[in-house]
Amino acid sequence: MSIVWDETLAVGDAAIDADHRRMMALIAELEAAATGSVDCNVVGATLGELARLTADHFTREEAFQAAIGFPDQEAHRASHVMLLRRLAAIMAHYADGSDEVRAGIIRTLGDSLATWLLTHIANNDMDFKDYVARR
Repeated sequence: MSIVWDETLAVGDAAIDADHRRMMALIAELEAAATGSVDCNVVGATLGELARLTADHFTREEAFQAAIGFPDQEAHRASHVMLLRRLAAIMAHYADGSDEVRAGIIRTLGDSLATWLLTHIANNDMDFKDYVARR
């Protein structure tokens, strides 16, 4: 799957939408790494940046939801917690893995994260788009 930002994914908040665009760009880098020669250090740095951005983004998004009175904050937060745990496990496995293990992670990770992010935006983040518009 090739992940690309599309304005139909915009929730209407500049900071949240900018985070989503950057997350997609980082996932696209991981997808590209899976098709070419892999520099495990570069991929590790990209994973690290994605993990940091994702954690920061979720903090911003949850604070934003509270500020706009989004009623389904807890369920939304639960999906964030699940992804952060998954990213932490992937990062640990990647850091401790051999080059062969790392290559396997790279081959599957980009597509998996792309699917998660697009599904999350379409099925979860769009739920608070109307609240953004009313703000």
